[in-house]
Amino acid sequence: MTAGAAALVALSSGRTALGSLLLFVIDILILVWIFNIAKRKGRHAIGWLILRFFFSLLALIVVALLPSKRTTDSYG
Repeated sequence: MTAGAAALVALSSGRTALGSLLLFVIDILILVWIFNIAKRKGRHAIGWLILRFFFSLLALIVVALLPSKRTTDSYG
């Protein structure tokens, strides 16, 4: 392998590692976001975090659109 090819491989693997780290950080931020929304709305936060692993961003969208249990319980 030439020096140029070795540098290209090192550079491309560096971007992949940085990209993976960035995606990991974004994933953690989404988990914190889901946890906070669920807690604020009186929902089971751990259950929503588990659903996040199976349904990705769909869990974030659904928990954000659900009404708060605190306001719906007072009507029933």
